[in-house]
Amino acid sequence: MRALKQLNFTEMTDIQARCIPAIRAGRDLIAQSKTGSGKTAGFVIPALEKIDLNKSHPQILIMCPTRELCEQVSKECLKFSKYLTNLRSVALIGGQPSQPQINTLLKGVHLIIGTPGRTLEHLRSGLIDVTQLQTLILDEADRLLEVGFAEEMRAIIDALPKDRQTLFFSATFPPSMDELSERYQKNVERITIKEPENSKPMIQQFVYNAEKPEKLVTLIKILKKHPSNCTLVFCRTKMTVNEIGKMLKDANISSRILHADLQQADREQATSMFRDGKLQILVATDVAARGLDIARLQLVINFDLPPSTDTYIHRIGRTGRAGRNGVAVSIATEYEIPLVAEIEAATGTKMIREKPTSTKLT
Repeated sequence: MRALKQLNFTEMTDIQARCIPAIRAGRDLIAQSKTGSGKTAGFVIPALEKIDLNKSHPQILIMCPTRELCEQVSKECLKFSKYLTNLRSVALIGGQPSQPQINTLLKGVHLIIGTPGRTLEHLRSGLIDVTQLQTLILDEADRLLEVGFAEEMRAIIDALPKDRQTLFFSATFPPSMDELSERYQKNVERITIKEPENSKPMIQQFVYNAEKPEKLVTLIKILKKHPSNCTLVFCRTKMTVNEIGKMLKDANISSRILHADLQQADREQATSMFRDGKLQILVATDVAARGLDIARLQLVINFDLPPSTDTYIHRIGRTGRAGRNGVAVSIATEYEIPLVAEIEAATGTKMIREKPTSTKLT
């Protein structure tokens, strides 16, 4: 409570008001609410409260799909546990040296925040004693249980005590989540916070039609038509991110790139510079779609449309946060016109069709 008071936490958000009592009561949850609604605090605060500091064994395991989200959750845990002076935690993140993580685990920890690959690596090596684990939390659970992570997550969950508490948190939940919930949870309570119409973030959504050869020129038009000091550009592939990054660098635009092939130190530097306002543009794959919390973000550009409406919602949810207005601009090929219609149906918003004229990037 001292830490919360210092952080000026005076009122709970809707998701926190519903989740915190349920987690304290030991129930399994599927908790769904929009991006930026306070989900992280909704599970971190009651999780910290459950920890017995006299036991030097992992009691809480928080899983995140990306390194960036893992870092963000770790920072939240540190903020809220400021006065839990004996609390020991570790972030198990790929792309960083293993030895410091191993040293911390050997000393004994109460709380683990990790990405699937590195967590499973330490688990299989016998460094993580899960015998006294009480609670498993999946942040962005829909992503963690997708095909790319499913095998690792299954191996991790199968190694945990069966009588644990299991919590799924995310902004979106596809129908397949029900089957996974049946497999991994018991007596589950579902909490869904629906957004009142008047509280929805003000995100203007635009779409430009362009085939692949014209997409770079179209991006230049968009940057000219929608000037912004804080722009996040999403691409499907690392190759495209590199191509756009080079174009912006050649034009002397303050920008960096972000994708999984970069060294962890470079990824952290790029996100830190972007968060601190030292970059005008960050070009990224979907590694940045979750976990980047930049209140000042003005513009999101989908250079490539994502393969699903859920990913689109996560992407554009990076803007229009903390009561601010935002703009989301997408480039769609003729082949993707049905996907645009699908996104419009899912979001309940008709995208504005635009045809800018300027092609000079300054």
